[in-house]
Amino acid sequence: MMESLNRQNHPRPQRPVRILQFGEGNFLRAFVDDFISQLNEKTDFNGSVCVVQPRPHGRVKSLMEQDGLYTLLLEGKKEGRATREMRIIDVIEQGIDPYTDYPALLQRAADPQCRVIISNTTEAGIAYTDELVTLDVCPQSFPGKVLAVLKHRFQTFNGTLESGMDLVCCELIERNGDTLKEIVCRKAREQGEPQAFLDWIENANRFYNTLVDRIVPGYPKAQAAALEDQLSYHDAYLVKGEIYHSWVIQGDPALRSVLPLDQLNQNIIFTDDLAPYRDRKVAILNGAHTAMVPLGLLAGLETVKETVEDPQIRRFLEAFLKEEVWPSLNFSESELRTFTHDVFERFENPDIRHELISISLNSIAKFNTRDLPAMRHYYDTHKTLAPRACFSLAALIVLLGQRKSDGTPLISESPEVLACWQDWDENQPQATVDALIQLPLWEGQLASMDNIAKRLTEIIRSIATLGLRAALKKEGNA
Repeated sequence: MMESLNRQNHPRPQRPVRILQFGEGNFLRAFVDDFISQLNEKTDFNGSVCVVQPRPHGRVKSLMEQDGLYTLLLEGKKEGRATREMRIIDVIEQGIDPYTDYPALLQRAADPQCRVIISNTTEAGIAYTDELVTLDVCPQSFPGKVLAVLKHRFQTFNGTLESGMDLVCCELIERNGDTLKEIVCRKAREQGEPQAFLDWIENANRFYNTLVDRIVPGYPKAQAAALEDQLSYHDAYLVKGEIYHSWVIQGDPALRSVLPLDQLNQNIIFTDDLAPYRDRKVAILNGAHTAMVPLGLLAGLETVKETVEDPQIRRFLEAFLKEEVWPSLNFSESELRTFTHDVFERFENPDIRHELISISLNSIAKFNTRDLPAMRHYYDTHKTLAPRACFSLAALIVLLGQRKSDGTPLISESPEVLACWQDWDENQPQATVDALIQLPLWEGQLASMDNIAKRLTEIIRSIATLGLRAALKKEGNA
């Protein structure tokens, strides 16, 4: 039987715990902990991580049976070439299940060398709950645990400014750090904490908004056996991610003195304004996803990779981004070209099967947040409709009219949206188009564009009559 990965077969130096990490899941282990490992290798950071299990039924205990060690596999395209990197991540020094050992969490909170909290407790993790936070019983919510950690730290160090912490949130919600701070402060006020403690939270602690990006499929089940033969050990926590990564951090630059990520010379950006980076990702990466879904599915394709490697659709997407999306973003053309190049390399990753149907959920709402802003910018700038955005939306309308063999919609949508298709006729689509553009979610942004209903109807009829590819050619898009 193959021996499991542990400290006996992979010794590592003991380093002080500098980071309290809420979350033991695949993303943090393939993203944040990778960079902490690199900080140890390339700088004088010399720090380790204490992982805190954020939910009652987690995996901290079994992770620590491997002494916190695991193998990270990164695969994808890099500078045009298929690339694979594999390394052991050895930064997790301690694992705590606070539901069974709450004192251990409080003890770590009182460690003067532990200055940073990093979290990824999913989008649902940063949420207000009505619970009393004490130092006797482990709180159920993540903000409750943060409040307990800060309260115990405040008491331990008598509220000195130097004892504050840097809280770096990686949850995929807007203003993640600001939202956590608002909830923690609200809970502290509501349960009558002393004003001195409230002031200390505000003045001694720094909460950071971040934007994180790396696809992490997780445990590579299909590859695991072959990889373990190559590695000569068993690793239950082997985790796979893509080569590409991006981490944008907004907040006080003082974070760099305790977490010097800028020294790695990678795609980690400190900024005082996260919004442009979020807008760029949403418009280019997510916007291209939403634009390609109806084209790919109507063309009989199944995955993102197949779709972006289809010459006709590739030409459409490249023109869509360059001519209609780029002008709406506040970046130089060279920056946008580089970012778009990286996005297409990610789309072409042969090691990730990203199915179009899996990203088609609620495509109308996604079009509204991802593609409509650029479509509106084009209209306001040129006083005419954006041709490719219109084509993509028309193709999406056609796709939403398709049904499976059991009569249910081919792609999932909300009942409010699907109601527009109750009298669907691809040859006479006016009723559906008129109902769709009047949906409240658009806030009048579609209906106020001159001739939008007429143009969508023309494209829908073209697709119905000629098929997707011939319609693309006829409409002059690709």
